Amino acid sequence: MVSGTTILPPAGAAKSDNLSVLAEAFQKRNAKRILDIGCGSGGLAVRLAAAGFDVTGADPRAEAISAARRLAPDVSFIQAAAETLPEGIGPFDAACMVNALHHVAPAEMQNALSRVLSLLRPGAELLVIEPVADGSFFRCMQPIDDETEVRALAIAAIDSFVAGGGAVLRDLLSWDRESRFGGLQGFIDYLLDVDPDRAAAVELQRNELERVWRDELLIRDGKAVLIQPILCWILARAKADRLHNTDARPMLLV
Repeated sequence: MVSGTTILPPAGAAKSDNLSVLAEAFQKRNAKRILDIGCGSGGLAVRLAAAGFDVTGADPRAEAISAARRLAPDVSFIQAAAETLPEGIGPFDAACMVNALHHVAPAEMQNALSRVLSLLRPGAELLVIEPVADGSFFRCMQPIDDETEVRALAIAAIDSFVAGGGAVLRDLLSWDRESRFGGLQGFIDYLLDVDPDRAAAVELQRNELERVWRDELLIRDGKAVLIQPILCWILARAKADRLHNTDARPMLLV
């Protein structure tokens, strides 16, 4: 069992990707029914479903859920914020929040974690994946959307939630995510797909964005590569952990 305040990953952390970490964690726990919170347009949910999991995706934005349903009509999607997920959709074998907690209103972050955990079966785990305010990916997006504060608030919310007894921290993982783009426009398109409201900032800050892109860019196999350090908290309900998993061992995936 891991406890204490979150420590940022060291330089040179192992390289991995969200799907690999999630799939391995779910398979180790024989989890079949998965809740994907903050699913956006459904990209991760589709890949998890293709890997054999029964996935339900949730997102508060109507346009995102509509896009997800068009992309994957055979996958279940619901429009709901993490903190207001309906009780009747559970229980799930596991859940994930990928790059989603820092988009929740700060006052609702701990409520969101509590709500998701309440929808899991006893002993099941929630994997919260959050980007750190560091790395070339972060620095390239900073001119149009500086998430330094909200990312720090998300980390603090998890630490406070665990310290206050809201959950048990089973493990804390870190890795460097590599994202590849055909060029600057591909990077911009990715950022706008995540949040269309960034469009105005892109136009206002284009010169600065181009400068940072040139400074941070790495080229590999003809593609632009950006690095984003990632943290992943593996959480379980505190009461369920004591009653049902007294012999649980931390999972070391990376």
